[in-house]
Amino acid sequence: MEQQFGCCLWFDGHIHEAALFYTGIFEDSTLLNETHFITDEHGTIGDLLTATVELAGCEFLLLNGGDTFKPTPAISYVVNCENEEQLTTVWQQLNHDGKTLMPLTDYPELGMFGWTTDRYGFSWQVRLGENLQTIVPCILFGNDNYGLAQAAIDEWIAAFGGKQTFVIKGKEERLRASGFQLRGQDLIIMDSPDKQDFDFTMGNSFYFYFKDQSDIDHAWEAITPEGNEWACGWMEDRYGIYWQTVNQDLLDWTNDPDPEKARRATQEMYKMKKIDLAQIKRAHDGTL
Repeated sequence: MEQQFGCCLWFDGHIHEAALFYTGIFEDSTLLNETHFITDEHGTIGDLLTATVELAGCEFLLLNGGDTFKPTPAISYVVNCENEEQLTTVWQQLNHDGKTLMPLTDYPELGMFGWTTDRYGFSWQVRLGENLQTIVPCILFGNDNYGLAQAAIDEWIAAFGGKQTFVIKGKEERLRASGFQLRGQDLIIMDSPDKQDFDFTMGNSFYFYFKDQSDIDHAWEAITPEGNEWACGWMEDRYGIYWQTVNQDLLDWTNDPDPEKARRATQEMYKMKKIDLAQIKRAHDGTL
């Protein structure tokens, strides 16, 4: 099945180093590609812009976006490990030079579990799974979002397509935990009644590979009316979570081997909020 979903991690440099760090930890992992700045609007021409990696079957885009945004534990990544030996190894590597949020130990309701922030500030929950190693994004709804997890699932499924896979109810019928899929990707969401000193930022975002303009338009019109529109196809929903609209043709145009075509397509994209594929293609082709 073609990849339809990915997680974007916002960095201030060092993305090649980080890509090697992560691919050295997880099973079934590889560095897929790297791209470079081809204009000087947002960085130095020739410097690394992105590194795309596959980690335990889940795609991650490491974005060299500068120091504007930092990740928070409002979005974390649950690592389901095959056995205790693997769990311990993954924990030690992620926790090294990081910050422990919940120490690795055998919890009465969770079993072997630990929660840490790695050396780059990204949050990982490590637990014992049942099959091959997997990574599942986890969204924590606290503060003003507490109690809205079910509404969010319903809205995201309507916007992107998917289904709810399990529900565990907590206090006052809130979602203690719920699983859902968006375009084939498993995610988890939890309502947290505890006051948090963090919230969502662009430090963590998600992206979809949309098949065409109408697919982009549908998601954009579902998400942005109560949220916000951002440059280059980024959307913010009403809960403060950021979603990116990616398209394979768009990637081909902005990474064209012909540097002038790639530059024209990229500069046209920089002018936009919602992606207009036809307009970017005209820029790429030099027919504007």
